[in-house]
Amino acid sequence: MRCLHFLIAAALQLCGAVAGAETADATRLLGTRAAVLPQLQAKTFGEPLHLVSNETNGRMSADVYADMALPYDRVAAVLGTAETVCGLLFLHLNVRSCQPTHGPQGDVLMLSAGPKQGATSATVYSMAYTMRVEASNADYLRVSMVAATGPLSTSDYRIVFEAAPLEGQRTFLHFSYGYNFGTLARMAMGIYLATAGRTKIGFTVVGTGKDGRPQYVQGERGSVERNVMRNYLALQAYAGVTTAAAPAQTEERLRSWFAMTERHAPQLHELDLDQYLLEKHADLARVPGTTP
Repeated sequence: MRCLHFLIAAALQLCGAVAGAETADATRLLGTRAAVLPQLQAKTFGEPLHLVSNETNGRMSADVYADMALPYDRVAAVLGTAETVCGLLFLHLNVRSCQPTHGPQGDVLMLSAGPKQGATSATVYSMAYTMRVEASNADYLRVSMVAATGPLSTSDYRIVFEAAPLEGQRTFLHFSYGYNFGTLARMAMGIYLATAGRTKIGFTVVGTGKDGRPQYVQGERGSVERNVMRNYLALQAYAGVTTAAAPAQTEERLRSWFAMTERHAPQLHELDLDQYLLEKHADLARVPGTTP
């Protein structure tokens, strides 16, 4: 009986420690919000959103901080399963499919990506993201995704979603995305910037032109900023659609994501709506298991 009492006490201590850690995480996350509140209130993006990117020692990263006009329970539900995370990632115009699998080591998202139009098996690359829900309660959510390797010698991909509830059925979100890149990736980016990507820009203002207009970051930092913004908008679009049957939801989410990206057309416009929908419908037909 004494042994049983000891085990119960130990379990209660462990639960208390976990709850305390998650409370501390929620406090830390809301402390981060307080630090970036001036940028959120400035609404540079037309909404309370702050984006930063960094390039340090061969690692590229970007972070989005946002007050989302969505209830915490809804955001947590979308980010809490591999199926729904696959669904939101699929909205990105370069993601051709996302298929979740479940195994003893956890959930794995098999993601295929390629060119925005005319993707073939020769031009699509695949990545395996291991997904973990590291914390989930009424006050705090943390979900991580890691992939060891990516295309063109890139590696150590890490995605983290953190969320906490705010008053008024809103949610504070921190979305972090980063990866390492090597010589091959730098060479490929150099070729891209000299050709198709020479006019591509990100969101960070790095100077002022002779005409007085802002000059925006380009290169790899510009690319990672565009990608992190597209995925943030994908979360908004996916979580914002809750009615209708599954096929109609998919169509509404695709159209919603496209409309949101068009608000930032100088950075994010690539295709017309009809072209985007045509590609996505083809992806869904080609890979029936894709999570819509």
